[in-house]
Amino acid sequence: MVEIVKVSKPKEWRLFLDLPQQIYRRDPLWTPLPGKGQQLFQMQTNPILRHVRYECFLALEKGVPVGRIAAITDDLLPDQRVGLFGCFEAVNRSQVVQELLRAAASDLKNKGKKQMQGPVTMNTSQQVGLLVEGFQIPPQAYMPYNPPYYGELLEANGCSPLLDLYSYLWDGQIKRAATLKAVARRAARIPGIRWRTINLNDPWREGQRFAELHNKTMTNQWGFVPMNQEEAAAFLSGLRTYADPELLFYCEVNGEAVGVCLMMPDTGPQLRATRRSDFFPLFQVPRSRNLRVGVLGVIPEYRRRGIVALLIDRAVQLAYKKGYRRAELSLIMAGNKEMNSIITSAVGNSEKKVFRIYQKAVD
Repeated sequence: MVEIVKVSKPKEWRLFLDLPQQIYRRDPLWTPLPGKGQQLFQMQTNPILRHVRYECFLALEKGVPVGRIAAITDDLLPDQRVGLFGCFEAVNRSQVVQELLRAAASDLKNKGKKQMQGPVTMNTSQQVGLLVEGFQIPPQAYMPYNPPYYGELLEANGCSPLLDLYSYLWDGQIKRAATLKAVARRAARIPGIRWRTINLNDPWREGQRFAELHNKTMTNQWGFVPMNQEEAAAFLSGLRTYADPELLFYCEVNGEAVGVCLMMPDTGPQLRATRRSDFFPLFQVPRSRNLRVGVLGVIPEYRRRGIVALLIDRAVQLAYKKGYRRAELSLIMAGNKEMNSIITSAVGNSEKKVFRIYQKAVD
C-alpha cells in the first residue's frame, strides 16, 4: 500500500532530498544537483520563492520512500488557472505515480487551479521538461534527466503532452551553413553594433540589464514569468564559480542591449564525481570540453535583422577558439520554427534531445 505524506518534518525533508540517489543509484549518467538541491527551497539562494508557493509530497511503502512530487503555484504565471508539478521522481510502479499525481492535483484544486503542467523544478524559469529522447547522451549540469519509464507512467495516469522542447548538439567539426554566415555578416554591418561581455563582478547592476532583456525576449514563450533584478542577480552570481566571462555577452546597438548569449561550461563530470565523494572534486576531474548555450535571446525588433544568426555564429567561433568541441543549445520550443531553422543551419542534422511538458486536468 502506498502512503502519501506531506513533507514538513526534518526527517521527511531528508528522505525527500535523498530519494534521487535511490532512484538513480545504478545509472552512471545521473548528474545530481549540488547539495542535493536544498538551495531550491531557500529564499536566500532562490529568490523566485517570493512569488512561488509549494507543497512537497513523499510516497512511502512500509516506511520506505518510493516517489516524490511538488505541487507548485506561481503568482506571476499569466494563466492563474494553471498550477505546476515538479521535483518528480518515482520507482517504476504505476500506483506510486497515480497517488503522487492525485496528491498534487488535490492540493492545486484546493488552491483554485483547473490544470497542472510539468514537470518543472520550482517554476517555468528554471529546469523544465521530462527527457523523452536522447537518454544515451550524458546530461549536462542543471538539465533534466530521468529514466525512460517516467513518460509512460505519466501518460498511463492521465497526463497528456502539452509541448516539446529541443536541445541540439553541436559537434565542433560541423561546418556552419553558408546562408547562416551570410546573414551574420549582414547583421554585423548594422550601424552602432558591438559586443559587450557581462561583468560578473557586478551582478546587481548586470542583473537589472539582464532581467530587462530577458523579459523583452521571452514574453511570448510558454510559461513566461517576468524576471526581476534580484532573481537575475542571483542567477548571474551563481555563474561566477565556474563560468568564463568571455562566453557571456550582449549584442548592443548604439548602447542598447538587443541580444544576449550565455554559454556555460558543463560541470556534469564534476557533479557525477561527487557521487563517490563528499566534496566537489574540481581538481580531480579533467576540464570538460563541452558547454551549453543556455540563454540565447533577441528582442523582437531585431529578430528579422539577423541578430540571432550573428549570436550563433559568434558563439560557435568562441566555443571553438576556447577549445570546446561539443555544445548543447537548449531549450528551444518545437513550435519556434524560426529559431529551430537557424540552429539547424548552424549545427546541421546533428543529434538532439527532446524534453516534454505534460498537462493534466485537476479534477
